[in-house]
Amino acid sequence: MKKFIKIFCLMFIITQHATSAERDNTLWNSYQEILNSAITVNTFSSIYGDFSHTSVDYDKIKNDSALQEKIVLQLKKLKTVTSPKWTKDKLAFWINAYNFFTIVDVVNNYPITGMKEIGWKNRHHEVDGVFYSLDDIEHNVIRPLSDPRIHFAINCASVGCPSLNAEVFNSNQIDMQLDIVVKNALKNPLHLRKVKDKLNTTPLFKWFSKDFETGGYEGVADFVNTFAPKRLKRVHHMEKKITYDWNLNTEQNVQKKMKELGTKFSELQLDSK
Repeated sequence: MKKFIKIFCLMFIITQHATSAERDNTLWNSYQEILNSAITVNTFSSIYGDFSHTSVDYDKIKNDSALQEKIVLQLKKLKTVTSPKWTKDKLAFWINAYNFFTIVDVVNNYPITGMKEIGWKNRHHEVDGVFYSLDDIEHNVIRPLSDPRIHFAINCASVGCPSLNAEVFNSNQIDMQLDIVVKNALKNPLHLRKVKDKLNTTPLFKWFSKDFETGGYEGVADFVNTFAPKRLKRVHHMEKKITYDWNLNTEQNVQKKMKELGTKFSELQLDSK
């Protein structure tokens, strides 16, 4: 009898994960199609290595009837989907939800210059019959999962924010995907750069400093030394001096910002590819 119960429990767990994998592969199809159509992966190089910083064509999404239909379809799916319980499923699901809803907010209010014109407190995003604000999702759902890598995966539609991933997050690959987005972000001088003998860092490390003491990390320095390129590791003096750029992450704004950084910090040898 005990053996039967163990087998049943194992089959239940496998079934749940299979269902989860199936959900990852199908639930976000419409969102992925939006990304495929409206995201540009801008690639750059610097002394820290090659990195990408995506931009979003909100005007295209706003005025393309096919993309508008995909938004409607994705919203409809999220209203009735059962939100996941397993940690990795939750990470992938809610990061995707946050990023998708952010795009929806921008498009619904477009044209705007940045997310600050909208804010993050409007509780109008429905998941599984419950209404959430973007703040609810970030602070009450995602951050409690105690994985500081999420700060480089959720996107606030701003130039200063870590790049919006061009692919949806999948529970089966979430650890690898999160590692990749963090490593990409920390090669980007928008978030981390060495000026003389000091390391200038994104305000994310200040705003969420306690988060970087979770998930097996011992603080910001340990997190940076885990994921940053070699040139930026083991720098003992950190200064949170990078100003967050809240302008909308359109291609024009992203390219402009990178050009400004390349001019101001010529030692970075920053160039588009």
